[in-house]
Amino acid sequence: MAIRAPITGLSMSSSPSSSLQLSSNRLVALRRPLKTSFLNGGGIWITYSHRPKCIDCGGGALGARMNLFDRFARVVKSYANAIISSFEDPEKILEQTVLEMNDDLTKMRQATAQVLASQKRLENKYKAAEQASEDWYRRAQLALQKGDEDLAREALKRRKSYADNASALKAQLDQQRNVVENLVSNTRLLESKIQEAKSKKDTLKARAQSAKTATKVNEMLGNVNTSSALSAFEKMEEKGMNIWPMLYF
Repeated sequence: MAIRAPITGLSMSSSPSSSLQLSSNRLVALRRPLKTSFLNGGGIWITYSHRPKCIDCGGGALGARMNLFDRFARVVKSYANAIISSFEDPEKILEQTVLEMNDDLTKMRQATAQVLASQKRLENKYKAAEQASEDWYRRAQLALQKGDEDLAREALKRRKSYADNASALKAQLDQQRNVVENLVSNTRLLESKIQEAKSKKDTLKARAQSAKTATKVNEMLGNVNTSSALSAFEKMEEKGMNIWPMLYF
């Protein structure tokens, strides 16, 4: 979508008496929507349908695609697979998953900081362009009051140039604010997912440990020959019974 930004400016029209008339229009900036999508279990995508030219737009951090939450779903899956197969240690899988999610959280916070810094620079440039536009408008009025129409026309040209720049910066600034809002929201969501993963990790680790203990107990019981032990005990008991009559006779 193209950005239309009618510029706050002064229009001059010459009457038969060569007098100048001043009129002021309101500055309007249309906002281009940011295209974002959140895929549950598949990660977070932050993209632009079209990015305007901007000197300070935060680099590659805005267009980075981060798959953040697929590992959380992998926690339960890895645990179930590890119970069935002995090739993976579920405790190690869970620990690694939480570490990777924390690493993703660090990257997201860094991206948010970059976008916030870019937003601050855009805000400063936008305010400076707005101020310059207003200054040149006052100069044009002052020149007309003094009867210097050429100087007034030149001031209006300068004023329009700064107003155009302010309009473009305003559109970029609105877009940056949307990006920051999404990043902050997704960062908070990831933080909650990490806390949930840690809770799940403790529960699943306890279950895995119980499964290991039960397996060891079963192995120990399987190695014990109970039939031979009972047979030996019966023989000892039989010998004892045979000794008692001999003691009385």
